[in-house]
Amino acid sequence: MSDPASPPVDQAFVVLSDRHALIRVEGRGSFKISASLKQFGDAVVRKKVSLILVDMTRCIGMDSTFMGVLAGMASRLKPIGGNVALVNCSPRTRGLLATLGLDQLIEASEVGATPEAYASLLEGRAPREKLEAASCQDPDTVKTMLDAHQNLVDLVPENLPQFKDVLLFLREEMNRKAGDRQGAE
Repeated sequence: MSDPASPPVDQAFVVLSDRHALIRVEGRGSFKISASLKQFGDAVVRKKVSLILVDMTRCIGMDSTFMGVLAGMASRLKPIGGNVALVNCSPRTRGLLATLGLDQLIEASEVGATPEAYASLLEGRAPREKLEAASCQDPDTVKTMLDAHQNLVDLVPENLPQFKDVLLFLREEMNRKAGDRQGAE
């Protein structure tokens, strides 16, 4: 049994059908699950699924990497007529999207305001496959973090001042890790 005083673990559960994908976020939507989320999103886009529905009922917050991965998925689905929708958001998580300008790309509804079409998709379809978490030292996670932050800047150029230093750091980290791998060979 988990300790009610301990913070929830950052995790996500997914399910993919022919027409839509469901994601349930628990704890924080963070860099820890973002590399696996990006891989899942790539599979969704390859399958040309029209909707990624993200249930935020148990989500207590999001970091910029997680939001950048969602933005990347939304921008790749848009040309094929698809979209990403977050449902059951707290006012805070919905506000985080707006702060980065992502509310123009990603549909978000607060608890109690879920569109009926989405509510019916959530009924009886609990995502069961758990996405793997990773550390920030994992090369795939560092690459995902870099790509996610670049998505945030590419989609909303006004985000550059906020993420300029993060992008620089992550590029340097990628180059360092590439150098470490070459030195080990």
